[in-house]
Amino acid sequence: MVATQGKLNSMKKSIALKVGLLAGAVLLSACSVLPKPPATATLYDLGPAISKPVDLPVVGKRPVIVAAITGQGLIPGSTAMLYRFANVDQQLRAYQEARWSRPIEQLFGLQLRQQLEQGRPILDTDFSVTRLRSGDQYPLLLRVDIENFEQIFQDDQHSKAVVQLRATLVEPGATGDKLLAQRTFVSAIDAPEANAAGGAQALANASRTVAGEIDRWLRNYE
Repeated sequence: MVATQGKLNSMKKSIALKVGLLAGAVLLSACSVLPKPPATATLYDLGPAISKPVDLPVVGKRPVIVAAITGQGLIPGSTAMLYRFANVDQQLRAYQEARWSRPIEQLFGLQLRQQLEQGRPILDTDFSVTRLRSGDQYPLLLRVDIENFEQIFQDDQHSKAVVQLRATLVEPGATGDKLLAQRTFVSAIDAPEANAAGGAQALANASRTVAGEIDRWLRNYE
């Protein structure tokens, strides 16, 4: 009788163990079919402007008001990092796991201001043009529109960054605004890697180059 009872207890333990293992297997199987949480996108920015010694003292130089950067060639307010293939030029794509930390209009606006303020006072549009007048001279007004800001793949191993924008320089006056100059700036730089990280690095370098060119261009009208 005692032996029989022992066998029953052993059988119960064996059954319980098998049930536990089966339940665990079912649970693991269920977990494996559950949707995985989306991968967190890597965020990039354009970094600081080009560092250079100031050639002339900023004090006493004509201020420049930098209007909010616009992006006619961009998705409004988007942080998508865009790319395309050279052989499918009309199809623009966005990286799924890489984005800009802020819209490009804001990132480039910050970089451009950092570049320009090394040589002159830089103001936002909320400053009164009339109050900032010095004699008959008003601050200059700079408007920038980004037309192209993307990575272009020649093939699966080679890509380049292309930044294109249009800058317009206006001189406000008592009788109206005077158009001083307008110019298109383009910079194309090879990416060190044919991926999002390489594209972000090349785009940052291309935008720095363009910001530096705008800086030198402005000196012709100050």
